[in-house]
Amino acid sequence: MRQTYLDVARGAGIILVVYGHVLRGVFAAELVPVGTLGTVLAWTDYVIYTFHMPLFFFLSGLHVRNSLRGTQREFMRSKVRAIVYPYLLWSILQGSVQLAMASHGVNHPLMLSDLLAIGWRPFAQFWFLYALMLCMMGAWTLARFVPAVTQEPMAMPIRGLLAGVAATGLAVGASTQWGILSTTLMNWPFFVLGILVSNALPGWLESNSGNRACVATAAVFAAAVAFAHRFGVATSVWAVPAAFVGIALSLQLSYRYASRQMRYTWLTSIGFASMPIYLMHILAMAGVRTVLMRAGITDLATHLALGTVVGVAVPMVAYILVLRAGCARIAGFPLWPGRSAVAHPQAA
Repeated sequence: MRQTYLDVARGAGIILVVYGHVLRGVFAAELVPVGTLGTVLAWTDYVIYTFHMPLFFFLSGLHVRNSLRGTQREFMRSKVRAIVYPYLLWSILQGSVQLAMASHGVNHPLMLSDLLAIGWRPFAQFWFLYALMLCMMGAWTLARFVPAVTQEPMAMPIRGLLAGVAATGLAVGASTQWGILSTTLMNWPFFVLGILVSNALPGWLESNSGNRACVATAAVFAAAVAFAHRFGVATSVWAVPAAFVGIALSLQLSYRYASRQMRYTWLTSIGFASMPIYLMHILAMAGVRTVLMRAGITDLATHLALGTVVGVAVPMVAYILVLRAGCARIAGFPLWPGRSAVAHPQAA
């Protein structure tokens, strides 16, 4: 049985991903005025970036132990199909479009050398898939040398080992500049946290999703964000506490929302489509911004609203059409939940 609140969390999270990229796009296009509004939007950007991608690493870690219990061949095959293939396919597709548009004044022009380097240097939003695959390989390596990682219940010494490995990764990632490897190590603790709490999470949420608990978590999150903002960017080591608390708050609110719904809603559907949205949203929202700019429309609210709506809606429509055509796997998309015994990748 699916845990609906996780789909809600994915849906909310991917909307934040799209909005965050739209927001950075209008900043890059110099559409945000200097003053109070600009300051508020800059803070909004900071808050979103403290936790929205850590949330997806956490969600991905929740189910990795189940796949680790299979054979090595099954594990590798599933991750290549769910992560590596979409990464390569959509990096090439989006990169080709960006190369073609490089002379048309796009915010982030791409060089041919960037496209040829996707084997070791991901670009744009595709860094997440690259880092996620590295996390999967890290989990597989741990399970290979410490098989007890996959056992139920997980022994306390094993939990301590995982926590130590996560802390070490964070320390190395924060103190190095090794490109995607350092970025992966910075997000590794959130992936490991998903592994550690996978069994306890439903019970914790049931006991800690009331009004007081959510307000308390929100207050701690606000304090953690304010602290991080004093010392570094939203993806720095100073923001790690804010990321952990932001993940908790996201799950609490998602659990509350899901528990009050009698059936799947639009937000859960967006969660189902989180991977296609993640893969295609940059092309969709960039197209909207280009059309609006060429039409002479520079209204900030219009850019933010249309960019976000189109960035979510167009990939969802494309996903549905691909599903109906029966070629989801060819496009690098997961099957709709319930249509296959193979769970879709919890990536966005």
